[in-house]
Amino acid sequence: MIIGVTGANGFIGKHLCTRLKQIGHTVIEVDLPRGNIKNANSLEELLTAEVIFHLAVLPLANCNLDYHSCIETNITGTANVMTVARDGKAKRVILASASSVYGEPQRTPVDESHPTNPLTLYGMSKLAAEHIVKIMSSNFKLTHCIFRFTNVYGPGQQNGIIPIVINKILNDEIIEIVGSGDQTRDFIYVDDVIDHLVGAIDTPIYSMIMNLGSETQTSILDVVSKCAGYLNIAAKMRHIQAESDRNRFIADTSRLRSIFCDFGITNFDDGLETTIEWWKNGSETKTA
Repeated sequence: MIIGVTGANGFIGKHLCTRLKQIGHTVIEVDLPRGNIKNANSLEELLTAEVIFHLAVLPLANCNLDYHSCIETNITGTANVMTVARDGKAKRVILASASSVYGEPQRTPVDESHPTNPLTLYGMSKLAAEHIVKIMSSNFKLTHCIFRFTNVYGPGQQNGIIPIVINKILNDEIIEIVGSGDQTRDFIYVDDVIDHLVGAIDTPIYSMIMNLGSETQTSILDVVSKCAGYLNIAAKMRHIQAESDRNRFIADTSRLRSIFCDFGITNFDDGLETTIEWWKNGSETKTA
């Protein structure tokens, strides 16, 4: 099968493209600088794709710095991808969304029926992208699947809580802990994410949103402690005042498990140990 992947050079995109090629698919990799989703004309190579994974995104930190680029990339860019899907051979679009669309949880675990009230422009842009995919899929007679990722981690990741903590410890730098550090996140190992993304190619799921998480929660302080323990290096920490941040988050993945019932989830300690080994054995760069 011919499969298109936007954001192919990103952390998750690289893992996905590698897996797709391993199992025999032809992969059309779209990413900067050659493929810019903000420019519909640069997406023409996706016209031959039968399935499109839309992973390209301007991440949270960049969205906070440049609101216009956030909107152009995450919202307009999604509309451009959907237009190419309409004009080409695509039958299904699979969107990588984020648990940040929920905002501060009113209840936990958070299922897909939980109200969406994003706290950041990034979260808002991902929610808008979901609506674009849903509406345009319906109008264009395409099927779609939307995965709301929790905190994905694993070898190869350069940005995010875990690589930042690892990098700070390795370089004997102070880790800034926002608030108390008791905030929890639902971390999911990248290989588990790829299992589900690949599974969505042929699984008969139509027009569905699913949380993709581990259904476990780990505090930020525990992340620091575990990383320091595996590295056998003491961590230096400084607490800073919290602004707007989710206190506790854990995803309800009942819907996901009802469909992908044979797929396992990597234990956080095991996944973290593998990730740290990747860093210790020489990552591509030690800059988080």
